[in-house]
Amino acid sequence: MPDNSTPGRSRSAFEVRTRAASVALASSTAALLNYVDALPVETTEARLPGGWTPAGHVWHVAATHDIFVGTIDGTGPLPAFVGTSAFDDAEWNFNAPPLVAAPGLIVPPDGVRRDHARMKLVDSVRRLTVAIESLRAEQAELCVQLPWAPVTLMQMCEWGAGHTLRHLGQIGRELHAGTVRSVR
Repeated sequence: MPDNSTPGRSRSAFEVRTRAASVALASSTAALLNYVDALPVETTEARLPGGWTPAGHVWHVAATHDIFVGTIDGTGPLPAFVGTSAFDDAEWNFNAPPLVAAPGLIVPPDGVRRDHARMKLVDSVRRLTVAIESLRAEQAELCVQLPWAPVTLMQMCEWGAGHTLRHLGQIGRELHAGTVRSVR
């Protein structure tokens, strides 16, 4: 992802933060896709101990990104509002949100194929990156009620990468658990 800043112009803290969020999103997505793409197709489409397939995890991450885009552009089911985040920026990080069950809207359908999930993720990341990079500072301060807590739109954008990494780790843990069980 190229840096399109104007030479000689210093960036505001907000610009740095939005840039970091979009770069983290691109990097975490590359890691997730590299991992899932390296697995045999039949492995990515087989149910893991947690209930989803690796392809289902990819689909879920993409569906979550789609919700985030809808919050930013006003077309989605989770509206932005004036409010206060449950996390101040000093304590906010990729691991701050607790684990919660996914709402039905973003639970992957049975039988999701790796290629379909991959295309959905690539498209959702492209759209979320544009949304992050077009975010205005006053808009970034608005809140959204996620399943676990209200957060600012900026925190939600940053969570795009954290959520992606969380699912990368979950796929790895569940593949390992499934392998250990099948060997015993």
